[in-house]
Amino acid sequence: MKKIILPATFLILLLAIFLPRFFIKVKIDCRTQYGGCPGEVIDQIIPFEGKNMFYANRELKKKLKSNFIISAFSVQFKLPNILRVDLIIKKPIFALRSVTAGTLALVDKEGMILALSEETILPEVSVNGELPGPGERVADTHLLALELMQGVYKMYQTRTSTIEGDTLLVELPGSIRVIFPLVDADREMLLGSLRLIYSGIKSGEGGALYSQIDLRYKNPVLR
Repeated sequence: MKKIILPATFLILLLAIFLPRFFIKVKIDCRTQYGGCPGEVIDQIIPFEGKNMFYANRELKKKLKSNFIISAFSVQFKLPNILRVDLIIKKPIFALRSVTAGTLALVDKEGMILALSEETILPEVSVNGELPGPGERVADTHLLALELMQGVYKMYQTRTSTIEGDTLLVELPGSIRVIFPLVDADREMLLGSLRLIYSGIKSGEGGALYSQIDLRYKNPVLR
């Protein structure tokens, strides 16, 4: 008799654990490190509202893995019928504007375009030509330009710049134009050189003599 009761009890326990996954209709609670989930994520997960827990959990994870604006996520079941979704959303830190197309792309630290926008308060680089779409990476030279612009913004609060050919042009306070190279360039060295030269110009009596800092050469040129 015991030989029958033990397997039967074990089977009942298994059914009690796994069967509810197929019958519980879930609601989804989605949150990010900034609060609520963005609209494009909500649009992806709404179809799984009211589905059984097993199906919703499986398909939801597939959708989240394929979303390029999500860097990490977790999905947990909460009684009585909640699927709690916690996301880490990638954050744009640069803006790249196409003068030709009139589009503005928001870019993360890796150079991926996360979204297109009409306006921004981020440091901005303007360039001629078409931009890649959301989920694609910007060109390496464009990423370098964005990194240089961010460094300039942190130092001098100048927010806009322009790519011309293989150079980045930035206007600093005091009507001083800076020319950065975008080929075979060391970002930290360029920004360090700019800080040293610009502070020297602003603190010396010869400040009014110069209107341009050209960093394309081994020995920067002042004009």
